[in-house]
Amino acid sequence: MKKHIVFNKDLETFGHQHILGTARPPAGQIRQQEYDRLKALLFEQFLLFDKIAVKTDRWSAGLRVLYSILGINKFQELIEKDIIVPVLWAPQLVTSTGMQLEDGSIDHDAVLGKPPLVSGSMSPEDSDPEMNIETLFKYFPDVHKDRKRILLRRMRDKFVIPDKVLANQSASIVINAYKNNNLAIFGLPSNKEPEQLDYLERGKLLDLGYDVLETSVLAKQDYKSYDKYSYFNLTKDSLRKIESAFHVSENTSQILSIQNVTAIQKLVLEEKIPFDRVFDIRYHSVIKEYRKWINSTSESTDAAHISQEYIDAIKGKNKFFESTAGKFLKNIVMLGVGSGVGIAANEATEYINNTLAAGAIGAAGAGIIGKAADFGLSLLDTYVLDGILKGWNPSMFVDKIKYESEPPATLDAP
Repeated sequence: MKKHIVFNKDLETFGHQHILGTARPPAGQIRQQEYDRLKALLFEQFLLFDKIAVKTDRWSAGLRVLYSILGINKFQELIEKDIIVPVLWAPQLVTSTGMQLEDGSIDHDAVLGKPPLVSGSMSPEDSDPEMNIETLFKYFPDVHKDRKRILLRRMRDKFVIPDKVLANQSASIVINAYKNNNLAIFGLPSNKEPEQLDYLERGKLLDLGYDVLETSVLAKQDYKSYDKYSYFNLTKDSLRKIESAFHVSENTSQILSIQNVTAIQKLVLEEKIPFDRVFDIRYHSVIKEYRKWINSTSESTDAAHISQEYIDAIKGKNKFFESTAGKFLKNIVMLGVGSGVGIAANEATEYINNTLAAGAIGAAGAGIIGKAADFGLSLLDTYVLDGILKGWNPSMFVDKIKYESEPPATLDAP
């Protein structure tokens, strides 16, 4: 079964801006507010995707923030279950803004005549998962050495390390695009040699190079992203697939709004749903079915058209029980064939749902219909016929989110 994996680099960005201090946060950004936003984003991603690929680096910035949010037990559990996938970002692209002079000023003209982009990779030590885990635990000295040893052994083979060759290819792609004047729309017309680009133009080229590098990695790993990318390096269909995580989030918010339910991230930010609840409700059958449906739908549908898709899904358009075999089964049930056989309604419902969940549409003519003779009309009320027999639909997801956000929601929620 295909897994829908979303790429998260926000954790690493937060780590560099607010913990390590190696990057400056945007003006007006408040650490606590951004931290709360991160938790809300994670909540949504745990609900809407099967896995989260977390970008991390030689400082282990992304994993450090994630560890702080989850705590050691949940952190270990999610990595061991492959729900969290650490992505150790080895390929590198750099440029120069100039040379620092003795008085502390920068001679920006020093870049002229030099290659605008230089590709490379982290050192063998920095791109070693074991060293990355060791770096992570330097920030958490209270963890017992035996626990560290267990985590090291169980985590080291879970890392994904992007191909280092992709950095060199990305540099070549973006420089060739510049030479062919494909970057004019980004403010980089090809009116001089690449080596003559000034430091500001090199900064633009670097940003585009990172777009190429990142989308190349995502395409290779089959990851999705909330980010929007420049499009000169990939086909429209490929880019749409990578960016579909954004549409999954946007479409879900639109669907919730149709039924006057607040967007997921806002519900978490407003503390309508506790963050820790996500680790229970993400495994609910209604949520799992919605994950499959919204990811599949969002690869070709955006928020402008999702309302019609949602309504069609609720109506049961193209559902199994609208097919010839489905109608035949429904007619058998409604006629009360075999009504003398004492099978409980919940057993009938479970049998139908299990068969559908297994994707056994072809079994309708044999297994399901054969079993249907045992389902007496008196055992199936209107709710079963009009609800369960139509199969799952995304309104069940909306109802579940609404239930969770309105008291009393408990751990025994349906």
